[in-house]
Amino acid sequence: MNRTLLASFAAAALLSGCKQGSAPDYRHNRTGGGTPVATWNNDSVTVEELQQRFLEMSPFARARYQTPEQRKEYVEGLARFELLAGEAQKRGLQNDPEVVETAKKVMVQKLLQQEFEQKAGKKVEDAEVAAYYEKHKADYVKPEMLRLSDIFLPAAKDAPERAAQAEKAKELQAQAAGAPALDFQAFSRLAREHNQDGRTKPLDGDMRFLSASELMDQYGAEVATAAQQLKEPGAVSGVVETDKGFYVLKLQARQQPLDLGLEQVKTQLQSRILYERRTEAFAAFLEKLKTEQRLKVDEAALGKVAVDPKAPTQEPKGPTPGFIPAPNAAMVH
Repeated sequence: MNRTLLASFAAAALLSGCKQGSAPDYRHNRTGGGTPVATWNNDSVTVEELQQRFLEMSPFARARYQTPEQRKEYVEGLARFELLAGEAQKRGLQNDPEVVETAKKVMVQKLLQQEFEQKAGKKVEDAEVAAYYEKHKADYVKPEMLRLSDIFLPAAKDAPERAAQAEKAKELQAQAAGAPALDFQAFSRLAREHNQDGRTKPLDGDMRFLSASELMDQYGAEVATAAQQLKEPGAVSGVVETDKGFYVLKLQARQQPLDLGLEQVKTQLQSRILYERRTEAFAAFLEKLKTEQRLKVDEAALGKVAVDPKAPTQEPKGPTPGFIPAPNAAMVH
């Protein structure tokens, strides 16, 4: 069956506005009121409905229905769909697994709209936005950040090996400076072989992004000063001498400072607050449903389910079931 027609029939079948617990009402005109324009069995398209439908169209679309013949074709199009839906119901297709699965997916979307758009609300007060901004200010106000790589050769100020380490640092600096500026892998290879900085050795010298104050606190004034002198990505420092040893630095990237005030991010924060509000409500709602409907997962039985990633893909034996991700990953709109 055509997917669009299937979805439309499923929605009409199970989301037709019937009362909770009652049988679905498949009629097009469920109230039975209005002035009929076209009728079939105990159903109809009315003047009132058509007037509303045309008002809902864009002026461009409306221009296509200026003559009685054009309006008749539109009415017959509505009726043709209803006749097909009626025949499908007569054949019991409302119980077809694909129709049922499609209808359930539409119902779940409708449920989420009702529960989290209408109930969770769409307004965020200014005071809440301001409080959220202060709590997450580090996301919007940041100093300039530098991403560096280092090669460190330890040698205390009075250590007998300090002179030898200084010479070795000069040799490594010459090799690093002699490589193409944007060949970061060349520096990584040198760091992998020679770097003795315990923090960055597992990362081939990568110091990650650090602010000037973080560089000062973690590596000292000499390293922080040398880092600020590296202006373009790929630049290599001279040998940086400290009381603990010698550094050779390479600049990977500069991240510009960020200084966004409350008014600049107010709309973004409102959306973020609404998203978090709905996600929290969604998680609580799911927990309530789990309790009410007594959801249980048999982990022992689940452990017996085999998943062979190399097995050939088989043809589906039925419609793909609906799936809702965990609340912390769900997009509840």
